[in-house]
Amino acid sequence: MRIVICDDEKRICSILKEKVKEICPYAEVITYTSGEELLLDDIFPDLLLLDIKMPGMNGMDTAKELREKGWRKILIFVTGEEDRVFDSFDLHAFHFLVKPITDEKLKEVLKSAVSELEHMEKPPADNDRYIDIRSGTSHIRLKLRKLLYAEVFNRKTILHTREGNIEYYGQLSALEKLAGSDFYRIHRSYLVNMKYIERYDKAFVTLTGGDSIPIARREYDGFLRAYMEYVQRKVLSCEA
Repeated sequence: MRIVICDDEKRICSILKEKVKEICPYAEVITYTSGEELLLDDIFPDLLLLDIKMPGMNGMDTAKELREKGWRKILIFVTGEEDRVFDSFDLHAFHFLVKPITDEKLKEVLKSAVSELEHMEKPPADNDRYIDIRSGTSHIRLKLRKLLYAEVFNRKTILHTREGNIEYYGQLSALEKLAGSDFYRIHRSYLVNMKYIERYDKAFVTLTGGDSIPIARREYDGFLRAYMEYVQRKVLSCEA
């Protein structure tokens, strides 16, 4: 875990670093004295303690640029100006520490932040996976457990569900990576949810609802192994 402290006062950086190391002894703790210096680092922090009032680039602008670069980890603002808390909401700050910070409060917030970080990094269960897509003018969040199968047709990906079909522009390979171990790509144009398989042979898979999908010859052996592993997982989960 990489914890970064950014404060223009070197004394504050040093004090916070020692306290953070006591609370999180196995963490790598790095300090910076400006937002500009922090943004030059190629490695993003897992947890950032960021002062708001700094000369040059302030903490709000630094955090905004980090978010725009795709950083989605834990942000904790540190400041002597309590009224700035409302400015932090759009940046999805985890917490707001007001100086002077007590040891008890720092420990409480860091422990909570580490717990949240562990939750963020835990892979989602297959039942919790979803995809956010734009179909026409609609934005749709679809839980993947509801997906029977996906196919590529005319440069679009079509998601087949019991409630109907959803078309969007997106790559099947990206969906395959997201979908998890309950899905198998039986053909370059088809990704199947093994939960809904009713029967199969060397040429076709038939799903709930009656749709039959071709299996590419080269994919049959891999599909068979994946389906047997899927069935075994479900049997073991029932036994548990």
